[in-house]
Amino acid sequence: MPDITVTVPGAPCWLELSTSDPTRSQQFYTDLFGWDAETGDDVLYGGYVSFSSTGRRIAGAMKKEESAPYPDSWSVYLLTTDATQTAADIAEAGGTNMFEPMNVPEMGVMGFAADSIGASVGYWQPGHHTGFQVEREHGAPVWCELLASDFEKAVTFYEHAFGWTLKDEGTGDDFRYKTFERDGVPYAGIYDAAATLAESESASWAVYFGADDVDATVAKAVELGATVKDAAEDTEYGRIASVTDPTGAVLRLMSF
Repeated sequence: MPDITVTVPGAPCWLELSTSDPTRSQQFYTDLFGWDAETGDDVLYGGYVSFSSTGRRIAGAMKKEESAPYPDSWSVYLLTTDATQTAADIAEAGGTNMFEPMNVPEMGVMGFAADSIGASVGYWQPGHHTGFQVEREHGAPVWCELLASDFEKAVTFYEHAFGWTLKDEGTGDDFRYKTFERDGVPYAGIYDAAATLAESESASWAVYFGADDVDATVAKAVELGATVKDAAEDTEYGRIASVTDPTGAVLRLMSF
């Protein structure tokens, strides 16, 4: 597929792995997906790792603080054209900004917050770095969705903080789902996960990466040190599976 640039405000534009062992994570993902990895300057970018495929940006990774009270995980950044205004909108909608919008030299402006139900979400105002450049390929982003512990509260938050217009995909007692769409194109979703989250789990964003062959990719991940979390199964959206990578982050796979 040709290179892409995310231009719709509120749409996922970057994915980031928070890892307790960047070296091990880098080895796992480059072996699994064939990604290339480049480590940024320690002073300017804190040794940030950028992953790419055939020269196209896909995702990043950064070392998790040792005192962080959460497991290794993948995070989503949503596009904004005004990070300062987004920070204000997040606060007004009941979220908590973890820090003031921060300039990343030459790249853009980043922010990170807890939404109104406690899920972590980033936001990115592009400079030279316009986000991921490929999607719906093997090892590239396919879909992002919020696993919501309080569905209605999450819907209200993202409508206000990021200007989402949401479409009902499931409205029954057993399945509630809304997608953020613009001009008929879906960009992300909110799933009512209250009944499926374990006691030890909290609301969080789920990131799905493409796999040419989901079963074969799961098998390769296991060979590289991952463990199966959810075995592969067919759904109306494609074949999906999830594994826990060698440092504990959940990696979700989806056919495309």
